[in-house]
Amino acid sequence: MEMTPKKRALLCLTGNKWKADRVTAFDPLTTATVDQMMAVKAPFPDAHRDPELMAKLAAAAWEVIGLEGFKIPFDLCIQAEALGAEIHYGALDIHPSVRKPAFKELEEFKLPEGILDRGRFPVVEGAVEKLREKYGDYLPISRQVVGPFTIAGHIFGVEKFCGWIKRRDPEELREVLFQLADLNVEEARAALRAGADVICIADPTASSDIISPQTFKELMVPTYQRLCSRVSAPVVLHICGNATSYLPYLPDTGIDTFSCDAQVDIAFAKQVLGNRVAVAGNVPTVSVLLQGNPETVKKACIECIAKGTDMLIPSCGIPPRTPTENFRILPQVASCMVYV
Repeated sequence: MEMTPKKRALLCLTGNKWKADRVTAFDPLTTATVDQMMAVKAPFPDAHRDPELMAKLAAAAWEVIGLEGFKIPFDLCIQAEALGAEIHYGALDIHPSVRKPAFKELEEFKLPEGILDRGRFPVVEGAVEKLREKYGDYLPISRQVVGPFTIAGHIFGVEKFCGWIKRRDPEELREVLFQLADLNVEEARAALRAGADVICIADPTASSDIISPQTFKELMVPTYQRLCSRVSAPVVLHICGNATSYLPYLPDTGIDTFSCDAQVDIAFAKQVLGNRVAVAGNVPTVSVLLQGNPETVKKACIECIAKGTDMLIPSCGIPPRTPTENFRILPQVASCMVYV
């Protein structure tokens, strides 16, 4: 009997790839493209605010592209919006963004009661429920939580928060990040109750382009530990940019899988992490998937698998204008790579 996509994905992302029949093409990062929006009549920005449209667009990852699972929501502003930041909802091919932070000083912030009743949290959990009702246990559902460092940048301003790293007591910063990790735990648990299978921490601005490896070790590792230790599901972490210098610290975070951006060499990541953390990635999103052709995508996919990736996925969230014929190559290549 053929292995279900859900079982295959869960084996691969928990470091048990050798037990799976092949590499998975389950993408826990953002998968929505304009082509999919048009195919299922669920366009941005409406799909950000309606659970029915959100579920339809998420399902297009499988129905249109052939990816082996779903991921919601599609943007990085859910948490910041619920905490009081002013949001711009973007356009058909532009993701939402923070227009105005919620707080000016660290001392102003306190995680409010009933946070999951605010903003678009109910929309997201409603979409998770719809996906689970329709697709049952055949396909896995990834629920994205925006990581603490990125939320902090949204609600205080990235430059201001990064400036505080140099000037403020680390304990003050850690207290805020821990509160934001607690928010992630709350929403992760709600998502799992609604039917999600995997939690993906998207923390793009916790990049080595912004913070040093030492800061990552001292500030972010304990923050991720606090989050992962309280979530009873596989956890994927995605950080944008060249996170090679972070690799030695990742096993201490408690994550199951690290999603590598294009600047990270998969083979080197596997060498450093061994069997302690699975590695996902990392077909380049812009130079290959957006700007390439099916042949260049196929070549990049085969190279990723040869280097040892546990999950064949893009290196980051997919650009909205990515051609369908390019995106479809990922699941096609994955389905041909049977382990022997």
